[in-house]
Amino acid sequence: MIKCAYCAVENAADHKFCKSCGKPLSAPSAPEETVIIRLLDATIGAVPRTRLARLWLLDFTGEKVEENYELSNEEVIIGRREDCSIALAGSTVSRRHAMIRHLEGIFYISDLGSTNGTMLNGEMLVGQEELHDRDEIGVGIYKLIFRYA
Repeated sequence: MIKCAYCAVENAADHKFCKSCGKPLSAPSAPEETVIIRLLDATIGAVPRTRLARLWLLDFTGEKVEENYELSNEEVIIGRREDCSIALAGSTVSRRHAMIRHLEGIFYISDLGSTNGTMLNGEMLVGQEELHDRDEIGVGIYKLIFRYA
């Protein structure tokens, strides 16, 4: 006999659909405790190592996204130099201004000793900080929004 998962009515083992509610029947599986333990085992310590994120460069009004950058590398350098991952022209941006690192599913930002500093949500960044969805990053005159993809 197979018990319907939807209405709990017992059905013959050779039935594919419940005689009471008409829902598809599945073959008997492991006891619920086993399934729960397997789910817990699969999620404990599991960190999404391939989590993707983007930076949105806002225009000077702060109302439109002018450019967006996928943060697909382990390290992304933001600066004035053309060889930076995200190159921002302007005298308020240092040659190597800030760095975003991706470690085990978490993104971190740090200032690289820039002249004007890096802002995170309106405050001067000190050391390394974890980035969260919709964090606002200030690099010179530029405003970037961190977004998980």
